[in-house]
Amino acid sequence: MSAVKQPSVSLIYLCLNEELALDATLTEAVEFCAKYLNNWEILVVDDGSVDRSAEIVRQWSLTEARVRLLQHDRNRGMGAGLKTGIRAATKQYFCMLAADGQIPAAELAKMMPALDQAPIVLSTYGNRPNNWLRTAMSRSFRVYMRALIGVDFALEGTYLFPVALARDEIGLHTIGADSFFFSFELITHAIRRGYATADTLISSLPRGDGTSSRVANIKQIRAVAAEVVDFRRRDRALKR
Repeated sequence: MSAVKQPSVSLIYLCLNEELALDATLTEAVEFCAKYLNNWEILVVDDGSVDRSAEIVRQWSLTEARVRLLQHDRNRGMGAGLKTGIRAATKQYFCMLAADGQIPAAELAKMMPALDQAPIVLSTYGNRPNNWLRTAMSRSFRVYMRALIGVDFALEGTYLFPVALARDEIGLHTIGADSFFFSFELITHAIRRGYATADTLISSLPRGDGTSSRVANIKQIRAVAAEVVDFRRRDRALKR
């Protein structure tokens, strides 16, 4: 991948108790960015970790100034972490990644060329890493979202999104979700404003600490379902 005509990118890593995987994740990310990207930064949002995750990021920032730590005093959720990262981002685009290393930063090499097709690049997994439960949950959520909101797009992995569009045009204050539904709500707002999306296939790895993937529990599923319903309510109110 050429490093000549690329937009600047803020890689936002969402972190919750990932001390076993975090150092390897940042090593891979910094090596990729330094080799392939002209203008980049890595923002690690520590969402209330109680292990050494924050200390690992602090150590990294001593030797690589483009690695920055952002902290929550308690666990607030994926969407809240993204809001914090986007507010702090200084580059043109942001990309959401997990500190467990399941999506290597190198997967950006597959996504960035698609910016020639559309200003927003979505991704799905080409190697189908999810187990049957995660696959069923992903498909069910897409059907649920299409039925309640009327927007249908596929997003399984990460995405590239213009920082100014999220922060200034749409406005983070308009996004009610603090769970992973934040991303779906943000992208829905962009699509309704006429922004096109491009689809890409990426690959996923096992979690960097060797443990199995975390699957949403019933409490989390109910919370996300409530956020979808709340978005539909607010959306209908705006259309009146």
